[in-house]
Amino acid sequence: MIPKLIISISLVYLISPVICYIDIRADGDDSDNGSFNIRLNRQKTAFEQHLNNAHILKKHNIDFYSLYKKHHHKANNRTNDSIALYRYIDNEFYGKIVIGHPGQTLNVAFDTAWSLSWVLSSECSGSFSLTNIGCLFHNTYNHKRSSEYRPDGRKIVVPDGNSELSGYFSFDNISIAHSNVTDFSFVEMTKVPFNLLFSKIDGVLGLGLQNDAYKPFFYTLLDQGKIKEPIFTVYLNRDKQSDHGGNVIMGFIEMRHVHSRKGPNNETIYDPIKYMPVKPGYLWQFDLDSVYIANASGPIIRFCTSGKCNAITDTSSNNILGPPADIEAIHAAMEAKPFYLNRSTVNCDTINKLPVINFTIGGQDFMLKGRDYTVKLSYLSITICLSAFVPHDYTDFWVLGGAFLSEYYTIYNVQDKRIGIVKAA
Repeated sequence: MIPKLIISISLVYLISPVICYIDIRADGDDSDNGSFNIRLNRQKTAFEQHLNNAHILKKHNIDFYSLYKKHHHKANNRTNDSIALYRYIDNEFYGKIVIGHPGQTLNVAFDTAWSLSWVLSSECSGSFSLTNIGCLFHNTYNHKRSSEYRPDGRKIVVPDGNSELSGYFSFDNISIAHSNVTDFSFVEMTKVPFNLLFSKIDGVLGLGLQNDAYKPFFYTLLDQGKIKEPIFTVYLNRDKQSDHGGNVIMGFIEMRHVHSRKGPNNETIYDPIKYMPVKPGYLWQFDLDSVYIANASGPIIRFCTSGKCNAITDTSSNNILGPPADIEAIHAAMEAKPFYLNRSTVNCDTINKLPVINFTIGGQDFMLKGRDYTVKLSYLSITICLSAFVPHDYTDFWVLGGAFLSEYYTIYNVQDKRIGIVKAA
């Protein structure tokens, strides 16, 4: 059974400033040595496409320009009225996998906040109804076309607020880059929330930890000898204008992504990696000592004052999620204004003057500047700058998405159950 926390975190991201997809070509592939490197590419998000296709918004009685004027020309209280309607998976990082023989190509999110892997079943899109509208305009998996398919049949229902995902387990081969796993267990989803219609993904490749009989994809790679070292790493390119979004690296640490300096003898000295033990469960969850804002013009504003908070990394979204009161205080320090869909905007002219926000992990500060946690979007003649900070329903729990991961290279060790964080090159 999948814990509800995983589902909530993965599905609740409302607006991500950039979507990336994974190019199936390997970049610097070293598959002969039990490792491989997957290149990430960048493209527009569903949100940005919505902004530039006003007719889609108007179908739901939302006028972007009116909202912009309302929130920027007079004070308004934040409202969550539209959140239920616009809760959809807006994953940043997704890529192509090939399932079965002959191969069927699908786009999946590579997501550290899921342990389960699932894809849309052809049974979901076979006929039009309110229960399968989320499958429309997607690639789907048809097990009848695969000679390697093996039935399982166990059913699964994943609750998600007022809706749910449901389907059944199956076995088949999955290929990615120059590697593949055979007889892999995953779920064929036959019912998904209608909001998936707005997403580009056809499923999720879970990179979470194993905590029960279900074996996640990375563990299967390891058990079948497709990689030698029990680690994968994630590098996200901080240049949001670049087509190269980053890399998911299976089986090794790529030191060129680690920040370094030259020593007195011109030797390369790499920054040390801060390793943290992860807690039992499905998530890459670790202790977060504190979050604080060091204001030059005022006192330090601290969060997690009751003791250590919990945090996870999430590779599927740019957002940083935190407790509502903490996010409200952070936005107050930024002089951010409420927008809609639980998002806030800042004055684009003040990005370089925004406060530095520090995350203390294992006694070490990892800081983000204004340019790291904001993104500029354009709609017709309007330019807005969104904050990556978003409130969620959990107290003392933070989700560190792409706004954090673009600045810090992360290492995931499934054997030692620890996560490494280091300044990215």
